[in-house]
Parts: sequence; structure tokens; C-alpha cells
Amino acid sequence: INMGQPIIGYIQHWLDTVCKHNPSDIVNLYAPDGVLLGTVAQSIKNGRGEIGQYFNMFVTKKPCGEIDTYYVQDYGDIAIVDGTYTFELNNDYGGRDSVPARFTFVLRKINGGWKIATHHSSAQPE
Repeated sequence: INMGQPIIGYIQHWLDTVCKHNPSDIVNLYAPDGVLLGTVAQSIKNGRGEIGQYFNMFVTKKPCGEIDTYYVQDYGDIAIVDGTYTFELNNDYGGRDSVPARFTFVLRKINGGWKIATHHSSAQPE
């Protein structure tokens, strides 16, 4: 994956941040009014408070992932990145599970830098 492109580089930065398991650092990558449809969330998370609650739970699984494929649409102050990633997560039995998932990020420029406006992640169908 060519990370020279700033947009996909931001998604890689998000992934690297998730791998460090610090919820507040992850939440700071989202717009204040950002929306998250998380892979293992029961409901849509709206705003940094709710997104933070999700990542407080998610990091207990010690997640780390890799981007497998991606497509970028760049519209200047808005960008859309669709693709697939594979997460490794702790399971309830002391082992690690590999969870292939697909994603959509909508990024928005705020104060000259990217923030995540919308993020949808769902497990790949069997």
C-alpha cells in the first residue's frame, strides 16, 4: 500500500492509533459531530462522547489491523475511502481471532486537517 497519499495515510494513522489502544487518542481523530457505525456496536454512535464509549469497550479486545484494499475519492475538503481491513482481536477464550471487515470513512477537512465525519465498519459476510 502506498502511504504517500495523505488521505489513505490518515486512515493508516487511524489504524496505527487503534493498535495503541488509547481511546482518547482514537476519538480525537473523529470530527466533534462524527458518526460511527462500529463493527461490534449495537447502535450508531453520534459525537465524540458516544464514539469514546465504543472505543473504551473495543480496546479491551486489544485490536490491531491491516488495510487489505482501498479506494479513494478525493473531493478537496471531503474524501471518501472504502475498502477492507483485517483485525486481530482477543477473544473470550484467551486466544486471538482474525476478523475480516469492510469499511467506509468519510473524511472532512477541519482547520486544515482531516477528521473522520463518518465511519462505517462491518464484518465481511461469510
